[in-house]
Amino acid sequence: MTATATAEPRTTTKTAAPSGFRPEIQGLRAVAVLLVVIFHLWPDTLSGGFVGVDVFFVISGYLITAHIHREVTTTGTLSLRRFWARRMRRLLPASLLVLAVSAAATVLFLPATLWAMTARQIAASAAYFQNWLLATDAVDYMAQDNVPTVAQHYWSLSVEEQFYAFWPVLVLGLALLARRLPGGRRDPLVPLLVVGLTIIFAVSLAWSITATADDQARAYFVTPTRIWEFAAGALLAILAVGGVRLGAPLRRLLSGAGLAAILVAAVLFDEASLFPGWIALLPVLGTVAVIAAGSDGVRFTPGWFLARRPMTFVGDISYSVYLWHWPLIIVLPFITGSDLRTADKLGILAGTMVLAWLSKIAVEDPLRSRRFLSIMPSRTFAFASLSMLAVIASAIAIDHEVNDTSAESSVLAESLTGAESGPDRDLSEQSFAAECVGPAALDPGNGCDSVTGDGPQIAPPELVIKQNTEPDYSDCQQTIRRAQVVSCEIGATEHPDRVVALVGDSHATHWFGALDWLGRERNWMVVTYTKASCPATEARRILPDEQGGDAADSCDSWVEDVRERIADDDRISAVFTSAFSSAYEFEAGGHDLPEPAVQGFQAVWREWTDDGREVFVLKDVPPTQGDNVPNCLAMNADDPLACATLADDLPDDAIATATEGAGAGVHLVDLTDQFCDQKLCYPLIGDVIVYRDFSHLSREYSRALSPYIGAQVDAAEAAAGG
Repeated sequence: MTATATAEPRTTTKTAAPSGFRPEIQGLRAVAVLLVVIFHLWPDTLSGGFVGVDVFFVISGYLITAHIHREVTTTGTLSLRRFWARRMRRLLPASLLVLAVSAAATVLFLPATLWAMTARQIAASAAYFQNWLLATDAVDYMAQDNVPTVAQHYWSLSVEEQFYAFWPVLVLGLALLARRLPGGRRDPLVPLLVVGLTIIFAVSLAWSITATADDQARAYFVTPTRIWEFAAGALLAILAVGGVRLGAPLRRLLSGAGLAAILVAAVLFDEASLFPGWIALLPVLGTVAVIAAGSDGVRFTPGWFLARRPMTFVGDISYSVYLWHWPLIIVLPFITGSDLRTADKLGILAGTMVLAWLSKIAVEDPLRSRRFLSIMPSRTFAFASLSMLAVIASAIAIDHEVNDTSAESSVLAESLTGAESGPDRDLSEQSFAAECVGPAALDPGNGCDSVTGDGPQIAPPELVIKQNTEPDYSDCQQTIRRAQVVSCEIGATEHPDRVVALVGDSHATHWFGALDWLGRERNWMVVTYTKASCPATEARRILPDEQGGDAADSCDSWVEDVRERIADDDRISAVFTSAFSSAYEFEAGGHDLPEPAVQGFQAVWREWTDDGREVFVLKDVPPTQGDNVPNCLAMNADDPLACATLADDLPDDAIATATEGAGAGVHLVDLTDQFCDQKLCYPLIGDVIVYRDFSHLSREYSRALSPYIGAQVDAAEAAAGG
C-alpha cells in the first residue's frame, strides 16, 4: 500500500516535519487497514470502512512527496530509476506472491465458472491496471453482477502504482522549472510545488465530484478521481517544510478531530453513498489533520495511542494485511461450503495477521534490502518484470484451460441443440424437438426420468457464465446511461415476409436468440430496440439502489425516441416486449397515471395497437432470487435441485399484470410452464442450463423456447382472426 518512512530521529518540535520516523503514522496505517478489513468481514457493523483506502492514499502522498522533495533539495535532482526500483522492491514481491497463491487457490478450490474472470483480474492486477478493468466492468451492464474475485482489492494498489509512476516525474519537472525562475536554484521550488499541487488537487477534486454524480460505480475506481487525495498529503508535506509549530493543546485537538472525522465516515458512509465525491473530504482532511498534529508523547492522547507498539506493529504489516485478507474471505466459503460465520471471520482475521507477519519478515524486508537487487536498479526492473510475467502467465494458463474445456463442450452443445451463435447457423438442426432435451422435459406427458436431465449439461456452467461478458448480440443493446437508440436487424434480414420489433430492457435482450431463430424459420425480420435497465413504459422507472437520476432520465428519453421510430416505421406489424418489471418501482413521471406500474405499459401499448400493430408481451422469466445459476450448478454438480426456487414464491410481474384489460391487440405470451411445475422453478431443464446469471436466460435456453413462443403467437393471432 504505502512506503515506510525513513528511519531517523523523530522530531517533536515541528508538527508536520516531513522527515523522520513517525510512529503515529504507522499507527494511522493500522487504523486504515483495520477499517478495510472490518468492513469486508462485518460490513453491517462498519458500513463505511472502505474509507481506510483513502487514508492510505493521503499517507502515501505525504510520505512520497516528502521523500522526493528531500532528495531534490539535497541533490538538486531525482534519480527516477532508483526511485522506481525502491518502489518495486517495496511493493511487488508481496503483491505478486499473494497473486500467485491466489491463482493456485482459484484452481484448487473455486468452481470453474469463476476461473476465467479471476484469471482476467489476476493478470490485470499483476500489471497494475486492475482499477481500470473494474471501472470498465462497473459500466458494463453485462458484468455488473460479477462475483468478486480474489484479486478485486488490487484496484487500490493499481491506483497507488500509477501515482508512483507519474508523481516523481511531476515533482522533478517542477524542480527543473524552478531553476529557470528568478530567485536561484532552490528558493522558488516550495511555492512552485504548492501552486502546482493546489491546481492538481482542485482539478482532481472537481473531476471526482462531477464523475461521482454522473457515474459513481466507474468514478470509484478510476485514477483521476483519486489523485486529489494523494495531493492533499503532498501539500501537507510541502507546507510543513518550514516547520509549522503547534501548541500541545492544539495538537491534541487537531489529532482527535482528525481521528473522529475518519471514524465518523467509517460509521456513517455506506455503499449507497456518492463516494468518492465531495464527501470523501471528511476522511481525507481527517487524515491530513492527524498527520499534521503529530504526537507530543503525552499519555492517553490520540497521537500517543497511535504510536503504541500494538498499533505500530499492525501498521508495519498493514500492506500484507491488506493483500492477504481478501483472498481468504473469497476462498474460505468455497472450502467450507457455507457462508462465513463469526468463527470463520475471526479465523480469517487471525490468519491474515500471521500471513502478513510472515510475508513481511520472509519476503518484504529481505527483498527490499537485498544488495544484489538494490545496488543496480536494472536488476530490480528485471526481477520485477520476470515476476510479473510469471504471474500473468499463470493467469493465461488458467484462462486457456477454461477455453479448452469450453470449446469441447461448445461442440457438444451445438451438436445437441443447433444453438450455435451467429448469422450463419444451420437451421436444419432441430434437436430441441427431442422429448427430454430442454423445456420439453417439463411436459408431464413426455415420460422423462428427470426434469433436470441425466446427460452432459448444455452448455457447461463455465461456458454459460461467459455469455455475460461475451454476448452474441453485443452491439444491439444500449448501455444503462446512454439515451441514443441502438438498433439491430436479426432474423431474416433480406426480403422478409414480415417485420416485427423487439423492445425493452435486458430481459427483452435475452429473447434475441429465440426471436432470431423464429425469424429465420418464418422469414421474419426482427428490429431490436433494447436498453439496459429501461422498460418500455410511459411511467418513470425507479431502481431502489440506483445513485443519481441520469439513468432514469436517459431511459425516459430513450423510450420516447423508440416510440417515435416505431410509429414512423410502417413495415412493423407487431411488437414483442418484455421487462424485468419486478426489479423496478414506478412513478407517474408527470403523466396522468394513477397506477403507474400498470398504466405506464398500457399507454405505450395503446399507441402501438391504435396504429394497427399487434403487441406480444413476453411475461418475465421467474428470477432465481439472487443465486447465480452457473456458479450454483458448478458447486452442486450432483444436486442441481439445490439451485431451484419455489414455484409459489415468485415476485409480482407488473408487465404481465398490465396485459389484463389492456384491450384488443395485446397478447400475453406466458412461458412459465417451461420454467416451473407446481412445486419448483428449475435452473437446469432437460440438461440445458436455463440462466446465464441470476435472471437472464442462457443463449441455449432462449433458443430452445422459440417454438413455444411461435405456438403462442399463432394461437393469439388465430383467436383474433389474424
